[in-house]
Parts: sequence; structure tokens; C-alpha cells
Amino acid sequence: MELRRLLEAVTALAALMHTLHTVLERETAEMGGVNIAAMADTNKEKEELIQKIADQELLMKQAIVGMALREGLAADTPFGTLATTLAQRGDRELFKKRLELKEIANKIQQVAELNREIAEKFSSTVATTLTLITRLANQSNVYGSSGGYQQPRNGAVMINMEA
Repeated sequence: MELRRLLEAVTALAALMHTLHTVLERETAEMGGVNIAAMADTNKEKEELIQKIADQELLMKQAIVGMALREGLAADTPFGTLATTLAQRGDRELFKKRLELKEIANKIQQVAELNREIAEKFSSTVATTLTLITRLANQSNVYGSSGGYQQPRNGAVMINMEA
């Protein structure tokens, strides 16, 4: 009974993680297309999924404690240790589910890292563009760059002494 409950919790967690992976891949495409409206919707969906995953992890931890106690292990036995112990006793189903979770977690981490890099580069590009636009918009007819001067067309010279 405890094993079945744990397997159901792990299966549900894996399904949520697969969904999160799909959402993250969609986010990558939306970032590439600079689809701001879709990115906002995707971000909301991501937050909801992350909350569901956290809730499911809590259920899974409770099931792990119950299964560990049933197997004569400590209540704080890690999931990997429990899965390995059961595999050594001949029940490899939980061990296979653990490998599936690790695989999807690695995929999620890779896509999330890619999305983070895209977002950072996009932010850097926007900052550089805004700096350039600000410089162009704020050019003075009197002063040149800091400490320098700008020659007006009439031949007079003004010097910036503030720099």
C-alpha cells in the first residue's frame, strides 16, 4: 500500500515536471520571437506549475517517510537511498521512476539555463540600446563630452569646467 502511494506520488510529480519542461520550451520560442504578451501568460503558467510541483513534492515526501518506516529505515531516508534499497530487494519500479525524475529534472535545468541566458542577453541589449538613445537625445549644443568642448558653427568656444 505504501509503495503504491509513493509510486502514484512520483508519477504525478513526473507528469508535472514534463509539463513544466514543455512550458519552458515554449517560453524559449516566445523569447526568441519577443512575444511579450505570450511570455507573460507563460510566466503565470510556470508559477502555477511550480506551486503544484511543490505541493506534490510534499505528498511525495510524506509517502517516502511512510515507505521508509515500513522498510525499517529511518524516517529521514533520502528518496534515492530508499529506491536503491528496494531495487536491491528486487523491486526496481521505484528506482526506474527515480531515474525518470532525474532525467526530466536535468532537462528542465538545461532549458531554464538557456532561457536565463537569453533573458540576460536581451536585457543587456536593451540597456545598451537605451544608453545609446539617451546619449543621442541628450547631446548638448554647447558642451561636448565631459571635460571637452564643442565648436559652435559661429567659431566661439565654450569649455566645460565641471568635469
